[in-house]
Amino acid sequence: MIFEEVKFETNLLKELKNFYMHTLDLELVKEDKSSFTVAAGETNLIFVQTDAKDDSPFYHFAFNIEESKFKLAKEYLAKRVTLLQNECQDEFEFVDWNAHAVYFYDPSGNIVEYIARHNMKSNSKDEFTNNDILCVSEVGLPVLDVSSAASILESEINLPLWKGNGISFQPVGDEQGLFIIVNSEREWFPTHVKAGIFPVMVKIKGNDRQFSVPDLPYQIF
Repeated sequence: MIFEEVKFETNLLKELKNFYMHTLDLELVKEDKSSFTVAAGETNLIFVQTDAKDDSPFYHFAFNIEESKFKLAKEYLAKRVTLLQNECQDEFEFVDWNAHAVYFYDPSGNIVEYIARHNMKSNSKDEFTNNDILCVSEVGLPVLDVSSAASILESEINLPLWKGNGISFQPVGDEQGLFIIVNSEREWFPTHVKAGIFPVMVKIKGNDRQFSVPDLPYQIF
């Protein structure tokens, strides 16, 4: 599953634009007074100014990177952001996922992840560049009932359940595109920040229908 577009809300549009364009050096695709879009491999990542007063939306999402470039990507990021730590570690191996990842905050408090999935072998060489970002591969969807939400996505959009416990944490999709379904109020790893429910719009490559998660501000096209 490929996420063609991922759209999030923010109350810090200017700061985010500067961060993604100049700190992470992603390519600006387009912008207007209330939004901007940057390219992340096969995905257009869009931030839209929220109309809600006193609302501070934040999300968890991940970029797939060329798996051979993990160490170089970490070095690249460490010069630009503060990598998040857990138990004095700033890189994380997920054995069950056959992956390594690093995390950092953007100015809106989004928990951003660069993940190298070793099942997706690459032969990319030389230094890390943003050409080694493949796509947005994870979008967090906090919900009130994980099992119910996962079953709905499985039946309505024909997305397979991926590794998870089905109760408090259930990814749905595949390694190229995963909705990370978690209980609202669950802490996003590797932080102690509890997940919050904010509007999300995702466009899936090849999807020919529109779907809204019942009673939640999530739209999938």
